[in-house]
Amino acid sequence: MSDQQRALFSESWHRVAGQRLRLRPSVTIRKQYFRGESWHIAQDGFTNQFFRFRPEAYDIVARLDGTQTMEEIWMGCLERNPDRAPGQGEIVTLLAQLYQANLIISDLPADTRQLFERHRKRLLQTIKSQVFGIFFLRIPLFDPDALLNRCWPVLRWLFTPAAGVLWLAVVGVGLAAVGGQWDRARDQTQGIIDPNNLFLLYFAFLLTKLVHEFGHAACVKKFGGEVHAMGITLLVFTPIPYVDATAAWAFRERWKRIAVGLAGMIPELFVAGVACIIWANTGPGLLNSLCYNAMIVASVSTIIFNINPLLRFDGYYILADLTDSPNLQPRSARHLLHVVERYAFGGTHSTAIARSRRDAWWLAIYGIASWVYRLFVTVSIILLVADRYFGIGLLAGLVTFIGSFVLPVVMAFKYLAREPRIERVRKRAWLVSGAFAAFCVLLLAVVPFPRHFRASGIVRAAGSRVVSTPTAGWVTGFQVESEQNVAAGQPLAHLVNPELDLVIASVEANREQTLARERDVLNNLPSAIIPMRKRREAVEAQLAQLKHDREELNLTAPVSGQWVSPRSEDLTDIWLARGSALGDIIGTGKDWEFFAVIPQEYAAELFASDQHSSNVRFTGSAGHEVAVTSWHVVPGRQDILPSPALGWTAGGPVKVKLDDAQGRHAAEPFFLVVAQVDRATIASDGPRLLWQGRTGYIRFDLPWSPLLVQWYRSVRQMMQNRYQI
Repeated sequence: MSDQQRALFSESWHRVAGQRLRLRPSVTIRKQYFRGESWHIAQDGFTNQFFRFRPEAYDIVARLDGTQTMEEIWMGCLERNPDRAPGQGEIVTLLAQLYQANLIISDLPADTRQLFERHRKRLLQTIKSQVFGIFFLRIPLFDPDALLNRCWPVLRWLFTPAAGVLWLAVVGVGLAAVGGQWDRARDQTQGIIDPNNLFLLYFAFLLTKLVHEFGHAACVKKFGGEVHAMGITLLVFTPIPYVDATAAWAFRERWKRIAVGLAGMIPELFVAGVACIIWANTGPGLLNSLCYNAMIVASVSTIIFNINPLLRFDGYYILADLTDSPNLQPRSARHLLHVVERYAFGGTHSTAIARSRRDAWWLAIYGIASWVYRLFVTVSIILLVADRYFGIGLLAGLVTFIGSFVLPVVMAFKYLAREPRIERVRKRAWLVSGAFAAFCVLLLAVVPFPRHFRASGIVRAAGSRVVSTPTAGWVTGFQVESEQNVAAGQPLAHLVNPELDLVIASVEANREQTLARERDVLNNLPSAIIPMRKRREAVEAQLAQLKHDREELNLTAPVSGQWVSPRSEDLTDIWLARGSALGDIIGTGKDWEFFAVIPQEYAAELFASDQHSSNVRFTGSAGHEVAVTSWHVVPGRQDILPSPALGWTAGGPVKVKLDDAQGRHAAEPFFLVVAQVDRATIASDGPRLLWQGRTGYIRFDLPWSPLLVQWYRSVRQMMQNRYQI
């Protein structure tokens, strides 16, 4: 039997051949065009459900009036169009989909009971999708169509050229206002997730989304559609408004459907433009903060959710219309299933969804990319929720894991055991699926893969030292100019601290008083001499430390080398706190050292095994690699960075404490690794890679291990660091 004959006939045909089926009276059908091909949209006016199918299927559906059996309808299709008439299997699949969508009925007595059974299955499917889509629950509340009809005389003006000119003006002025105060706008983002700002952030989000959803509804009404559902979506347990604008699917003109998709973001950007103008022209306060939150919400939510075509929001439907790809997500999933059935299972009966090789690649790439992105967004949301509500986040993560991984495996077993399409190749399907599962287990749990991690750091010439103020004081001047050679012990700068002299005088007076009381106790109460002696020793130790600090106001070079202080002129006659950097002394040797900041989660890897191979790459010269001859870990955990250039304050990758003006105190303890850089690996005719204070990354190659082991270790480290479990 040929491939065409196998596709033409079906073993399940006898179940429907004698049925006399008809469409429900509430179903209407409209024609649309995609890529020059005609499609038909069936809409149930009672349930507001839609079903899209091709002309070949319409030739069948249009004759479902209850007067002919399915055998008679199919034979008529073969006579009219023998080349493109659907096969029996395709008709069975089409009828099953129409049946599940509750768009067809039968005159058989059992149809009423089956109707309730279908309703129950759809209800269970809805509940299941809501439970396993716990972050995107949708709850309808009321019918807004009457409200839109009453407001239409006002809403009509929004679709005039004057409204378009106003929109361009407001958005343009808003962008210019933010661009003129960009530094202020960037700095204000640091407080966007502050607990005191969360209420304003949510209020701004609610306001912009309400405008967004009414924009969709107004555009649907503009083109003659109806909007009969409005409610709230629990997006990550946060209620936001939504409207059901699916009536736009029935619009014949593509540009109308695209306009409805854009109609939410356009008024939202108008609100953002107004907020930008108000924010730029007001000072700190409630109104200013509210407008700033509206600016952030309108931009971030639009980019991550609305305009992104990988999620089934506005961008998805816009892309589907722009590329003439109806039902893009389910078609991509069905195409991937067809690829598996046809090429892996050898089922020549499988019908291709794609019309061309280009369409096949497009559906495959989109299907994989959308699944990966949805998984990424879901995991990110789970972590975001768990950071604030660990119990809820853990429960949501468990439910999402079951819905994303466990249920698909269960469905796969049901598919392999019961799917009629693979009846003739079921044994091969089980063998291929088992081999693939075994390959995945072998690949992930047995085969070792390379492991490495990177750590940021800074390079210095060997023997170099950072010169910092040993105590607070006023800088009166520098004895040595920058870039001059100095010897160890040579004076560099002088500081003055008048308060230190006053404190020393006070402590000296306290010491004299303590000595007098000690002599008095020795004469009158010898039993109390030990506590008094310890008090005197403590006062003397404090006095010695203060005098040592006063001596260190005369700053000297700790080592020999070249003194470099580019900001020496700016530092003169200003007050510096203890630990403030004044400059560097660059060693005179030819060796260089790289000081790397190692996060705590990687410290065990370095301590537990022998030395690992490593290399250094510098920022701006990623194509050039410098080998490391040896390295060692400085004993003990550190909290002061080797250079402020590594901290967030200076644009570095290491998070620092917010109250640290110098930007050197890391927010979390770390381990410091000092690595000796091999200058021999640097080509003499290549670019200069080593100079004092240059930042870069060191890469440590660790022992190989299977991917599952690596992933488990990463998850455990994340749980320990974020949730202390």
